[in-house]
Amino acid sequence: MTAPAPHRDPSLPYPRRRVELSRVKSSCVRFLTFLGLSALSACREVGPAFGPNLLMARQNAEEFFYSVGSRFTNIERPPRIIHARAQFGHYALTPSGVYNDTTVWLAIGPDSARLFGDEGHFSIDRYIVNAKLSTTAPDALAESREIVRLRRLTNNDYEWFTNVDVALGHMPAKTLSDVLAAGLAAGEGKSPAAIRANYLANFPRTVAALGRLFTIDTLNAITDGEGATTYELAIRLTPEIIKATMPHYAAYIDKYISKGKYRLTLVDDTGAHWFDAWAANYYMHFRVRSKGGHFAPLTGSVRPMPENLLIQIDMSMKILVFTVGWTQMIGDFEFINTPHERGWSMRFAKEPNWTLPPTVGSILRGSLRRPFQGTGIPIRISIRDTPGGQTLLNRRLSLVVEESGILRFLNRLSGTAVGDFLGPSEREANRFNADAFRALRQDVSAILQ
Repeated sequence: MTAPAPHRDPSLPYPRRRVELSRVKSSCVRFLTFLGLSALSACREVGPAFGPNLLMARQNAEEFFYSVGSRFTNIERPPRIIHARAQFGHYALTPSGVYNDTTVWLAIGPDSARLFGDEGHFSIDRYIVNAKLSTTAPDALAESREIVRLRRLTNNDYEWFTNVDVALGHMPAKTLSDVLAAGLAAGEGKSPAAIRANYLANFPRTVAALGRLFTIDTLNAITDGEGATTYELAIRLTPEIIKATMPHYAAYIDKYISKGKYRLTLVDDTGAHWFDAWAANYYMHFRVRSKGGHFAPLTGSVRPMPENLLIQIDMSMKILVFTVGWTQMIGDFEFINTPHERGWSMRFAKEPNWTLPPTVGSILRGSLRRPFQGTGIPIRISIRDTPGGQTLLNRRLSLVVEESGILRFLNRLSGTAVGDFLGPSEREANRFNADAFRALRQDVSAILQ
């Protein structure tokens, strides 16, 4: 299928969204998870899983990759949006600095909440974003809508809320679950050599594009007496390979990503692990177990994955001379599984153990507890289809912060990390990501011919 006019192949370099450090950190975790799962799913069998027949699979895959690529291709924003996003990043943890900035907000709600919004669409060779508050969902391929709301609760307490919708075409929501299941099942009972041969033969462009920065160092597939297969994957970051063509991006990885430590684990109420991912020292590790394309606990008897799990995230980064982060950030993790919606709903209502400089960590800790009080931090990510309409990727987040000296300190650190990324590093990272999306689209298209 050819993308509908007047759109073109969204394969040109595209910039990522300007984000504050908290989004950079969460994006790292999401990307680690996506990279590991996509590596496991990079088999010929994933192509047909995009639809009930070859024609529908080709259409769904084309629309999906076209929309995702378009969303980040040559983003064109007016000065007002650029300014607003810069302010959101600068005052993410100290929102009083942006609350009364009339150059940012588009409207004031009845509860005195400040409102900002934008809409985006792809045109010819770029993604055009305009400032606009809209209550209607995107209704054309690759369109997007974003709403940002800031509400003052007390003199020092503020609530951020963001909601983002992106149109993905007409693919049923359950399709991505089918694609992942097909990829997991394709490797079950096979040797690591056979799995490597599969993705090398069927995803050559993707392997070449990602191989400039990621090398699959270890790939084990161990079949047990239950008939399940445990996948163990170790991916090594190789910024030295891209240093000649993307020196700023390589330097950023060396400075921040390589020194960071990340871990994401899903466990059930019995303590059984269902998914493990961790990263440190240029390596990313993933461990999952499946049977028949369905996840199984990493140890013990095969059984269906519960709908409700616990998610634990540990993370630390070194910024300047300071190491900051947390351990034991534990939240409720629920699968969204309805006929027309698939996704994940998370809620973090327990304060983690903080990693902070000694002179900072002992003072004003009350404000660090504030986001986890009450309803905690709810995060919802899902894909929802509508009969006759666009399938939407939705991301929703709410966060309450209490301004204090320690948050002003952390905000200054986040500004350093984000500032180092924006500019040349971001442009080079965008170019790398654009190449990867183009390669994925071309490989899947070739499989479905």
